[in-house]
Amino acid sequence: MADKHPNNNLKRSIGFGSAISIVIGTIIGSGIFFKQVSVLDSAGSSTMAIIAWIFGGLITLTGGLTIAEIGAQMPYTGGLYVYIENLYGRICGFMAGWMQIIVYGPAIIASVAGFMSILMANFFGLGRNWSIPLAIVTVIAIGLLNFLENKVGAVFSVITTIVKMIPIAAIVICGIFWGHQDALGQTISQVNQSTGGFGVAVLATLFAYDGWILIANLGGEMKNPQKLLPKAIILGIS
Repeated sequence: MADKHPNNNLKRSIGFGSAISIVIGTIIGSGIFFKQVSVLDSAGSSTMAIIAWIFGGLITLTGGLTIAEIGAQMPYTGGLYVYIENLYGRICGFMAGWMQIIVYGPAIIASVAGFMSILMANFFGLGRNWSIPLAIVTVIAIGLLNFLENKVGAVFSVITTIVKMIPIAAIVICGIFWGHQDALGQTISQVNQSTGGFGVAVLATLFAYDGWILIANLGGEMKNPQKLLPKAIILGIS
């Protein structure tokens, strides 16, 4: 295995703070902000919606534990593509790599950029026709950022993660001290879409939790990835 993936010349400059901020930052993307409606819609009540979030989180954590174990044994750049190729052969690795390039990656990038552009257009009072140009400019800007040294991207990830944590912390604090005590057990009296049940609600939470596995792509750029990668994945998901 070591012969198939020799040591590369990438600079191992990503530390624990940067790694865990990447995991948290990719999880706290757009899904946590717009998927809560569909989770509540499908679950049918606030209590079942919270259970769906917990259940989806446990499923995500089990996946994280698996990848953390594999990543500690294969601390190479490439992530899931490298893991599948080493475990199941070159054909499976080839298919997984192309799936990430032509399906998974573009879909996630488009959904996150699209939602962000809608929020920006609404915040600045712009028309709906600005949404697509804003999304395109954002994707190009982030792509250019990745051409710079990985320390720059790591700092950007840390800053954006902190910025995203602030409103979530505010929601949690306000909910604890000023929230309604009878929030649990409330049901949906009227919905515009047909509910999909508890299983569909869990699927919606899995989309919101998604993104953490992208840290595995940077295994070759981490300091001591055998210890750092599992710790960043497990603590970041938790």
